[in-house]
Amino acid sequence: MATILESRFPRGTAPIHAYGALDDEAAPVVLLFMDGFGPRPALEKIAEGLAGEGYRVLMPDLFYDHRPYVPLDPKSIFSGGEDRQRLAKMFGALDQSKIDADILALLAFCTDRLGAAAPIGATGYCLGGRYALTAATLSDRVAFAAAFHGSNLAPEAGDGAHTRFSGKRARIYVGVAGIDPSFGAAEEGRLAAALREAGIDHIIETYAGAAHGFVMEDLPVANAAAAARHWQRLSTNLREVFAGAEGQIVAAAPETDG
Repeated sequence: MATILESRFPRGTAPIHAYGALDDEAAPVVLLFMDGFGPRPALEKIAEGLAGEGYRVLMPDLFYDHRPYVPLDPKSIFSGGEDRQRLAKMFGALDQSKIDADILALLAFCTDRLGAAAPIGATGYCLGGRYALTAATLSDRVAFAAAFHGSNLAPEAGDGAHTRFSGKRARIYVGVAGIDPSFGAAEEGRLAAALREAGIDHIIETYAGAAHGFVMEDLPVANAAAAARHWQRLSTNLREVFAGAEGQIVAAAPETDG
């Protein structure tokens, strides 16, 4: 069960769904960044799974400045109409400067509420992938960041997390949907090049045959096999990275994409 906390963010008060033993300051923290359909049972299941592995999990509502808003219905949005237009407007309002400000506010909340010592990991889905990678560039406490069926991870023009990897130490994992018009080969190439040039421990893996949104069990594109692989990759990387942060022996790092 989630504990609903609230914190003052740059554009209003943000609800933060929190899971796990929040007062255990030795437990690592995982920031979970939602997809475009917002906090709901499909995401809560992932958060609860992470909490079950001993992590403290924070999942903010990234659309907090639109509250109160009618919950987004994935089925309605996939079929088009007003809900899709509403979601597009909410997406479009999130530029990189707002993402940076929100993440810095969340990191400050994390320090104030959960303590300053525990290492942090981040995972994000769809639009949340951009948040997760950005988090790894904004704080050295973020030891691992994952993006699954992410979008706008390495835009051709303008600011983006991929321009900031130099000097960073976080491990990065990117799980790419094999069928994803929102993340093409050119963008993947820009992201891979930026990670290689910065010497980041990373892997970019394509989930062949899986469509954008494959992790989420409430979407028509849900893919159980790909979602299970996502969980294995996420769980394994967090365990290895957090073990390393605690000074313990870790398994070999994943191979990079070259």
